[in-house]
Amino acid sequence: MPECPTAVVVDDEPITRLDLRQMLEEMSFSVVGDAADGFDAIDLCRRHHPDVVLMDIRMPVFDGMTASETIISEDLAGCVVILTAFQDRDLIERANRIGVTGYLVKPVEERLLLPTLEVAMAQARRLREARLETAQMREKMEEQKLVGRAKAILAKKEEIPESEAYRRLQCLAMEKRRTLASIARAVVDQEGGRELVRQAKELLRRTAACSESRAYRTVADLAKAEGIPLEEAARLILARGGSPK
Repeated sequence: MPECPTAVVVDDEPITRLDLRQMLEEMSFSVVGDAADGFDAIDLCRRHHPDVVLMDIRMPVFDGMTASETIISEDLAGCVVILTAFQDRDLIERANRIGVTGYLVKPVEERLLLPTLEVAMAQARRLREARLETAQMREKMEEQKLVGRAKAILAKKEEIPESEAYRRLQCLAMEKRRTLASIARAVVDQEGGRELVRQAKELLRRTAACSESRAYRTVADLAKAEGIPLEEAARLILARGGSPK
């Protein structure tokens, strides 16, 4: 457990909030605020980002479960421990689904408070690390797909093997001191822009019965008049069904 962890206490009963604050402070927690409803709880968490929130579930204004879901989804606190006077299995299952990592029945027994908080904080850290690892793996997979697309585009355009295209992407990344993924993104985006222009030219040739060079000039003139990139002008023409205006 971190040194002097911070906490927010949320309960619509003032005496309960006072009792919990005293217990937490005796356990070397720094209580950075308390609230009587979910609205104030969220505001406190946005300001202080506490290590733990002790959250009563049934409150007359903005219930604790909804507030907990907001706090967890927006990552406003290290973890949330719910407080309830009822041992409700459905409530516990819902709390688990939204990411609550601790559960205490009121009135809270002091002997159970610290172990519950320690377990909840440790579980929250594990969940956060797992989410981070999953996000990093997903990002890596997306980057690999992006590099693969860029490699294929460059190989087709230059009529070279994909192995050579990959080597060129690597060399360009080192030369420009950028990541391989960012270079690949530039190649893919550039090709996407070319494809938009090609589609716009084809549409103009069909609808205006003009030559390819005239269709290209139409796209270029629109880009110049609007002060936008060529591909954005092409997108506008496609959206307008072939009309540059």
